Amino acid sequence: MAKGKKKVTSKDIAMELGISRSVVSFVLNGKNKEMRISDKLTKKVLDLVETRNYQANHIAKSLKTGKTYTIGLIVADIANPFFAQIASEIEKEVIKNGYSVFFCSSYENKNNFNFQLENFKNRQVDGLILIPPMNSDKILTKLGSQNIPFVIMDRIIENLGANSVNINNHKAAYDATTRLINNGRKKVALINVNKKLITMSNRTNGYIDALADNGMEVNPHLLQQLNYSNVAEHVNKAVSKVIFNNADAIIFTTNKLGVQGIQAINNLGKRIPEDIAVISFDDTSAYAVAKTSITAIKQPVEQMCKEAVRILMKSIDKSEDNIDTEQIILDASFILRESCP
Repeated sequence: MAKGKKKVTSKDIAMELGISRSVVSFVLNGKNKEMRISDKLTKKVLDLVETRNYQANHIAKSLKTGKTYTIGLIVADIANPFFAQIASEIEKEVIKNGYSVFFCSSYENKNNFNFQLENFKNRQVDGLILIPPMNSDKILTKLGSQNIPFVIMDRIIENLGANSVNINNHKAAYDATTRLINNGRKKVALINVNKKLITMSNRTNGYIDALADNGMEVNPHLLQQLNYSNVAEHVNKAVSKVIFNNADAIIFTTNKLGVQGIQAINNLGKRIPEDIAVISFDDTSAYAVAKTSITAIKQPVEQMCKEAVRILMKSIDKSEDNIDTEQIILDASFILRESCP
C-alpha cells in the first residue's frame, strides 16, 4: 500500500522560504502588519501555503479574500428531527458553495441564543442562518446594524425587515382543520406550543378560521396552548382534557407534541382513527411506522434550506447592487396516512 503524502507544516514553509517559523505563524494568524512583515514577504508565504496545500491553507485563503468560508446555524433543538433535518440540508447546500457550517441549539432561550450568536461573531463567520427564540427581537435588531448577513428560517419577526424563509403556517393549519371536518369530525382540537411565536400563532389562527368558515365555534377546552419548557410534563394533561371534552380529532402543531400526544392517546385506551383522528405538523419517520400511521403536514425542508443558503450567499457575495430583502413563503404538503386519510 502506498504511503500517504506527508502533511506540509509551518516548518516546511519556513525552510523553503528561508525564514523563521514565527514569521510564518504571524502571517497565518493575520499579524503581519502588527509585526511589520512586508507585503511582499506576506504574499510569498500565502502563495506558497496555497501551492503546497498546507494543512491550514484555509487561513491563508481567508487572509487573501477577507472571508472565513464558514457560516453559523442556530436551531431551536438539534435533537428534534425537524431541526436535525434542517441542519443536514443546510450543510449539504453550503458545501456546494465551498463553505462549512457550525451549528448549535438555543433551546428556545434568548440568552443561549445571544451567547451562541456572539460565539459565531467571534469566529468571524461570513453569515448566519437563524431560527430565533421568542423575545429575541432586540438581539436581531442589533445584529441587523452590524453588517453581518443573516437569514431567518421557520420564524417571523415583525418590523425587522430581514431575509426570511417560512411556510404558510396559517394555510397549513386551515387545510388540516378543514380536512378533518370533511372527514366527518365534529369536535376538532388543537394542541399548540409557544403561542407567542408568530409562526405558531398563525397555526392557531388557521385552525380558528377554518372552524369559523365551517360554521363551528371555538371550544376553549379544545384549544390547548403549552409552554416549550414544559411540553413533556403537560402534553398528557392536554390530551386528557380535550378527550374528556369529547374531541374526535386532534391537530398537533409540532412533531414533538405529536409523538408524545399519540402515546397519551394510546395510554387512554382510545383508538386512532376510530375514536380520534390525528394530524401533526412536521413529518417524522416515527409517523410512518407507528401502529396506526399518522397523517402529517410536511414542510418543504430541502427547498427551504436551498432558498436560505441562496439568499445568504448572495448577501455575502454582495456582487449585486441594491440587493433586495427576500421574504420567501412556501406551501406545505400533506403526507396522508391511516390517522386521517
